[in-house]
Amino acid sequence: MPGSRSPLHRPLLVLAWLLPLGILVQAALAGQAWFVSPELMGLHGGVGHGVLTLAVIAVVLSAAAFRFHGVTVLSVLLLIGLVGQTGLGYAGHRSGLAMASSLHVPVGVTLLGLAVALAVLVSVHDRAGARADSRGGPDAEVGA
Repeated sequence: MPGSRSPLHRPLLVLAWLLPLGILVQAALAGQAWFVSPELMGLHGGVGHGVLTLAVIAVVLSAAAFRFHGVTVLSVLLLIGLVGQTGLGYAGHRSGLAMASSLHVPVGVTLLGLAVALAVLVSVHDRAGARADSRGGPDAEVGA
């Protein structure tokens, strides 16, 4: 059964690695905004909205490509976390709630780890699917 992988797998793979990259860019921008140029806080938020949008697309792609696979579960958890993180960012920045700001950084670190885990899981699944496709499908005999 060659071609058993979903055609959505490759775009999901690229997207999965863009998520942790975007989160890292946000962290760098936040640090620069705090210690160098406060004007960068708006860019930090803009990149955050971009990452949130990518996470929504990742959920749709993973649900279409994997249905109820662990990739889909991780992408949904990441999206929920990013929505909460966005709320914390707004509450801390606009309302001055110290508690929200104090949680924003550790939640961001957690989300980075979750995004890397998602990207690795998609990558592992991509390699396993590529091997299965080259052998003639997931049910092909190993020595055939």
